[in-house]
Amino acid sequence: MTAALAEAQPRGSVEFVETSTLEAVVPSDSEFDAEEELTSWDGSNDEEEGSVLSFLSQRQVLLFDELVPVYIVFRTPLMEDATLKSYLSRLAINVEAIAFSTAPPDSDSKGPPPKELLASETITSAVEPVIVRHDQAGSPHIYVVWKLEIFMSRPRGRFHKPAIYFTPTASLKPAEKRSVLENEYLPSRVPTALNLLQSFERDPALAGIHPRLSALRINKIAPTAPVARELTRPIRTGQRRLFRALPALIWRVRYSKIQTAINDMSLMASLDLEVAYITGCRLNINDVKLSLRGGDVKPMSDQSVIKHIHKPGDQLTSLYKITPDLAVDGTPLLGNEGHLLTLEIKAKVLVSEDCQPNVSIGWQTAVDFPAEQSSALVKAAHRLSNPLTHVPKVSETDSTTSQDKGGQPAEKPQDTSIHVAMTISGPPQVTVGEMFNWSVFIVNRSDKTRKLAVLVVPRRRRDYDRQRSLSSVTSVTGYRSDKKDLLANAVVDENIVYAKQKNARAETAELICLTTDIRIGHLAPGACYTADLKFLALSAGVLSVDAVRLVDLATNETSDIRDVPAIVAVGQRI
Repeated sequence: MTAALAEAQPRGSVEFVETSTLEAVVPSDSEFDAEEELTSWDGSNDEEEGSVLSFLSQRQVLLFDELVPVYIVFRTPLMEDATLKSYLSRLAINVEAIAFSTAPPDSDSKGPPPKELLASETITSAVEPVIVRHDQAGSPHIYVVWKLEIFMSRPRGRFHKPAIYFTPTASLKPAEKRSVLENEYLPSRVPTALNLLQSFERDPALAGIHPRLSALRINKIAPTAPVARELTRPIRTGQRRLFRALPALIWRVRYSKIQTAINDMSLMASLDLEVAYITGCRLNINDVKLSLRGGDVKPMSDQSVIKHIHKPGDQLTSLYKITPDLAVDGTPLLGNEGHLLTLEIKAKVLVSEDCQPNVSIGWQTAVDFPAEQSSALVKAAHRLSNPLTHVPKVSETDSTTSQDKGGQPAEKPQDTSIHVAMTISGPPQVTVGEMFNWSVFIVNRSDKTRKLAVLVVPRRRRDYDRQRSLSSVTSVTGYRSDKKDLLANAVVDENIVYAKQKNARAETAELICLTTDIRIGHLAPGACYTADLKFLALSAGVLSVDAVRLVDLATNETSDIRDVPAIVAVGQRI
């Protein structure tokens, strides 16, 4: 055969490089069988198509985050199998996926539109090609097909109307065997290098020794042009097809703090998914997985709703509770930058019955847990939410009185205690006319959620004790009785009420509370809450309030805290 004869001649690989063609194709059929399609091909070529495989229907649109099956087709003239395998072992093939913008550039911009390399794959010897000998008269060639799966990652730059094309490159590496090297790169009838010591061959002092020093050892001689060109000459590439690039799935993750204890660093993560409307294709979501490095992720919604076939434009939302692993002191174990949230989505885009590409999304982001509070406060809340409780022993008398004589258990008295701990702290000294704050720290130590309100009861003068109680004379005079021992002074004497109203005088306020009340809604068991009460001192001296009242809004139970800090007010310095 002609190819076999050319291989036996010097520099036979030059013809192999010049007569071969390399092209990358993406079939529209997801179950494309290269060997079957090439065998059943009748060899007819479409000159307008210009592709190596003109009969093949290719994709129009590629999807971001898709694992695209790309077929690298190598066409070369017919030759013997041994010769073909020797050349294929020396081929170095690389495929690059490049994204660029197809929109016209702005009038102000100069130069070509920007491009970005999305992926680069190299065909190794581990990838077994499909070799088909096509002996039809229309196309007598050998077709070698490699299959690669290239992941279409999203470009970092912003491209308007992006498109993707594949650039396959191949070159013939130098042969490793000495016989091949001698046949190709040291052909016959080529003069050897000049012997620089040839003039000393007839020297009688050498006694018949023929010295030799090649000129190649002294002079730097570049390799001949045909050899260098043969080593670096690339194989011709075929048609370069453009594919439109679109996203199939759009996602967004939002975080919100859960109203729990301060030491609880949990966040509520909302995963919003949207099937891209621009593709016009349905999408079947197979799996959605959310994981946290150094923590735990718990789904809060039904995940079976997501794993269905969705139409373009559908929007889905899933809720997850992400909790970091805590250290001994209650802070995040890996810090604010060590926790990585990983999102994994596997889906199938239903373009048509034959074309169903797979989409695989892998995305990571750092989670910043709310640890901006004071570390001392977080540690204190961690200790308060895990108290060492002491269970008192129950005596025998208490256990025997819990049942009545009939053997029926007695009803337990209803516990009306709020079981809330409150700590009030304030400044040691304030200035008259300047506002100051009291810090109120509340811990819910009960086993149920509380709704609380905090009020301030101001101090009032109690001068009714100094009023002398007169004889009881009321407006009710119709009742007479001789038994004076059975009568007592009236609970509210009209004389006392009249005297207090008549002698009432306006008293100047010494301390004013500027905060009417504090409302705390849904304080979970073991949770903490911190609030501030604003005051204004109007006179110098030791001031105080009557009490701080805590009200349970669910049961209207109240509790007054009278052990409050004293306020030392001093006058302003002039």
